[in-house]
Amino acid sequence: MSSPYISLLGLARRAGKVEIGDEATKSACSHGLARTILIAGDASDRTREAFEFIAESANIPHISVAETREEIGNALGKRPCAVVAICDTGFSAAIIKKLAAENEAAKAILPTLEKKADRAVSRKKAKSKK
Repeated sequence: MSSPYISLLGLARRAGKVEIGDEATKSACSHGLARTILIAGDASDRTREAFEFIAESANIPHISVAETREEIGNALGKRPCAVVAICDTGFSAAIIKKLAAENEAAKAILPTLEKKADRAVSRKKAKSKK
């Protein structure tokens, strides 16, 4: 059985709010689009270290998940991928909320992401009132 966040990850991809793979994730980070980075459980040490460094440098939360590259790729309808960038605050908060039940690192960053998601909703409501 897959984790509950996997279906949300697929939904985010269909909404166009996910960057898949090394190069796309690096690009999303460098352009300030990434809100959270997910790293597959079986990613190589080199990949893990590189993306942890990129995420920390850009002040982007990152989580190592238990799922394999193949499981993540299947959920996204793509080839196996070790790294995924979630580029929407709402999806990011929802996915991390699902992960928090099983991942201590997710519990630590959840409050920050929920605040960011609430602010984004408030800005959107204020903008629509104008």
